[in-house]
Amino acid sequence: MSLPGATRSTQDPRREGDRTILLLRLPLVLLAAWWTVSLPAAALPHCFLDWVNLPFHEAGHLFLAPFGTTLHVLGGTLGQLAVPAILGGYFLRRRQRFAAALCLFWIGENFVDVSVYMADARAMALPLVGGGEHDWTQLFYQFGLLGEESVATVSSLTRGLGVIVMAAGVLGSVFTLRAAGDGSSDPTS
Repeated sequence: MSLPGATRSTQDPRREGDRTILLLRLPLVLLAAWWTVSLPAAALPHCFLDWVNLPFHEAGHLFLAPFGTTLHVLGGTLGQLAVPAILGGYFLRRRQRFAAALCLFWIGENFVDVSVYMADARAMALPLVGGGEHDWTQLFYQFGLLGEESVATVSSLTRGLGVIVMAAGVLGSVFTLRAAGDGSSDPTS
């Protein structure tokens, strides 16, 4: 029953929530887009995600230590790539496409970060947690790739892959925002 003169709202209350979700997600997409452009252009790219990645890198060493020296050394890189990949898979299974797209961006950011570590394999100028051996110096040496040209090629290709994956993550997050804004998709996805 409605009161005389009262107008009935045709606005779906869920749409108001959709707008709020979009407004909260937009800064994340803009930040990811800015990092996608600025990090690869920097000589020594760094963002706060590097501090998030560090424990996963170190845990990867510990986790893969029982499987031989090569996997132990490679474990740091694999660990920092595996965590966002596993989280992305989790979000995809739950049909949370926006979160999965940002995890894809995160994987790309890790590739850019790893490329810096690779490029330092000869100079070994980067400070290492706990000192010790430089992972990529050891890996490149083991596989006969420690020459200047090889290190430059592998690190450049890794950086390029990172940029492509970061861009794919940003584009994926933009598409989920557009779909949610059009009402053609569940905004929680």
